[in-house]
Amino acid sequence: MAYCPKCGIRVEGDNRPCPLCSFPIPKVNEDDTEGLRARKFPKAANPYPDYTRRVLNRIFIFTTLAVFVAVSLMFYIDYFLNDRFTWSRYSNLSVFAGWVLLFFSFGYVQSYYKVIIGIGLNALVLLFGLDRFDGTLDWFMPLAFPIVTGVTVICIGYWSVIRALSVRGFNVIGSLFIALVILAMWVNFFIQSYQSETNLWSWIIVTVLQLIPVLLIMLAVKYVMPERMKQKIARKFHL
Repeated sequence: MAYCPKCGIRVEGDNRPCPLCSFPIPKVNEDDTEGLRARKFPKAANPYPDYTRRVLNRIFIFTTLAVFVAVSLMFYIDYFLNDRFTWSRYSNLSVFAGWVLLFFSFGYVQSYYKVIIGIGLNALVLLFGLDRFDGTLDWFMPLAFPIVTGVTVICIGYWSVIRALSVRGFNVIGSLFIALVILAMWVNFFIQSYQSETNLWSWIIVTVLQLIPVLLIMLAVKYVMPERMKQKIARKFHL
């Protein structure tokens, strides 16, 4: 009785390849013991990542063709009805921005830094176009640009801290909470500035007051929570 070297299932002597995983099992002469010792099995390879990538590539190509047809159709309908491009500029720019996000989400860019920067630039182009189509830049420069830029910088900083300090476990969650609080206060600051209601010192005080509970929770988890409970939570959430 032979066994598949990849999945371990028992196979009959004449089963080539494996009936379960299709691994090419070499024919072995059980009487030739010396040749059996000298012969090596082929290296097992996992076919699933390549299969998944081929499926994702087909989905992305199909989606790209659908986006191209939809954009062309909306431009044609808009120009046919209005003799110029009006509403189609907004919809097609939004569709293009969604296609760029799909490109990043399908894993064609491997570097996290490039993904974060690319998504940030995509958001800036989208918001700039939506504001510029009205003929002015009323809210892009005072509101959209600093918020999107701040979000991008905070995300890059968070990922850099995680990698540089080799942060693991609960520290990852704690650092994420701190980054989210800073992000929320950053967005709130520019929204209030846009509404001409910003007081810098009150904003700083509110930011510090919101950071203090997060820091206290992190300290309590690190120094007060029993070690057994930490391990149980870590196993539960794969930290």
